[in-house]
Amino acid sequence: MADEPFASVIVTWRFLACTAWLLQHRMLVNRGFVLRRRGLSTDTLAVLIVGVTATMWSASVLFAVHKQSTNSGHISMANSIALAVEAPIIVQIAFIVWLCKWTVAKLDERHDRTPHLWRSIQVRGPFDWETGLGPRLYAGLCVSLCLAVGISSASAFAAGFNTISPVLSLAGLVVFLYGGAPKHPYGDASHAYSDDTLRISLPTTHHEGTVYVLPSSSRGFDAAWSPKIAEEHKDADAEMMVLFDHMRAGRWLVSEPLQRLRTTMARFRGRVFLSKGQAQLLAAWIHADNLPDRPRRSLLLCARAPGTHLVGRDLMYALCHAEYLVFMSQRALEKDMKEKMGRLRLLARSGAGSSQLDAPPVQTIGFRPGLEGYREAVSHIYSIFDLPADQEALEFHVQPPSFSVALSSSPSSIDEYVSELWDLSTANSESTFSALYFFTTVWFMEMGNVNGFNIFPLRCQDTHGDVASQQMMWRQFWYSACVAQLISCVPILFGAFSFGLFP
Repeated sequence: MADEPFASVIVTWRFLACTAWLLQHRMLVNRGFVLRRRGLSTDTLAVLIVGVTATMWSASVLFAVHKQSTNSGHISMANSIALAVEAPIIVQIAFIVWLCKWTVAKLDERHDRTPHLWRSIQVRGPFDWETGLGPRLYAGLCVSLCLAVGISSASAFAAGFNTISPVLSLAGLVVFLYGGAPKHPYGDASHAYSDDTLRISLPTTHHEGTVYVLPSSSRGFDAAWSPKIAEEHKDADAEMMVLFDHMRAGRWLVSEPLQRLRTTMARFRGRVFLSKGQAQLLAAWIHADNLPDRPRRSLLLCARAPGTHLVGRDLMYALCHAEYLVFMSQRALEKDMKEKMGRLRLLARSGAGSSQLDAPPVQTIGFRPGLEGYREAVSHIYSIFDLPADQEALEFHVQPPSFSVALSSSPSSIDEYVSELWDLSTANSESTFSALYFFTTVWFMEMGNVNGFNIFPLRCQDTHGDVASQQMMWRQFWYSACVAQLISCVPILFGAFSFGLFP
């Protein structure tokens, strides 16, 4: 062991690092995460805090070795290696691996390339960090850890140092490599979004899925692969999935889609940190205004499902959220944009109508009877993305359902069915997009994915995910590394872990 004065330096930094990790863990559980593409997200800050404190702890060990060598005039290589058992080897090597990956990912993103902070293909959920690293990197990590921990522990035994540290270091290594650490609890922590990472979590029953990302100043509309984080998806699961179950069972009310949609949108608004500039940008985007940055905003960065048009349930779900953010950010909008709000929202149904009797009336897009209203709304969807409208989205060449539960009738033709369904949609909606959401949801339940309709029209280009999704996948890796390091350096924590009391 190092001389007493230098040992106290190691103990001090060990205490500070472990305290910082435990406090940060509690703060993440209580305060949650803010996801962002530019700048430092909560995930990045958390890793940097762990990595920097681990590096300072390691530096204190090197300092002790250097001072002991200086004072005694000589210290053998074996003893120097033996002292390394006091360093946070597991977390230190993990931090080096992450830092290299993170730096490359940031460079890729700066040059508009897909970041590869994490290997998402074939990942079996948000806790599967071994697969996410990829076979080569995982093998290299295992070899590095086994050599570093094994050699330092063996040297400590041979040098006759305190045997507790090497034994606990080996125990921590086993816990880390063989999945002995529990699953992290961060999936239940709150998740908020900065205005460059406005993620719309789509309803899904799978352990992974797609999130739609609304446009920002530097990117267009995108679809990204993401692990299913319980807290992110709880609103969609609790409201929209229940709605779908009710509709399949034929026991839903026409007022239910809007009620549940309102609930999910209101909760989504509580997650968002929206700047004035982003509110103005979203407003210009959904109104299809021709501004200088329109080409970038209207760009679709994701893929379209083959044989489909854009009028799909999940895309309408995302547009509803975008319009709701704009509606709730009226004070941040410029005057000319405020005056356009009635184009997409029936303000009289939103408690936001003008009290001035002489105010000029604004015709809400799509709120015309029958096919005329439907086609007007669909044409606006395509104008948002600066694309020509697909004829399949405007014309119908299929047979109507034999009986429509929504209409409580048997339509004689497809045009009659569409016309009456659109009238029902506008009668039970407050905006153009919520009417389209009502329409596409009922269409899927009663007609299915026919005539170019698809509930999921926009798909990810790949399953690598964006930076936010990839950072989420590192959480179990870091949680396991910190747990393994804590139990390897503090005997009482190892005992608590062994009896299932920690963490």
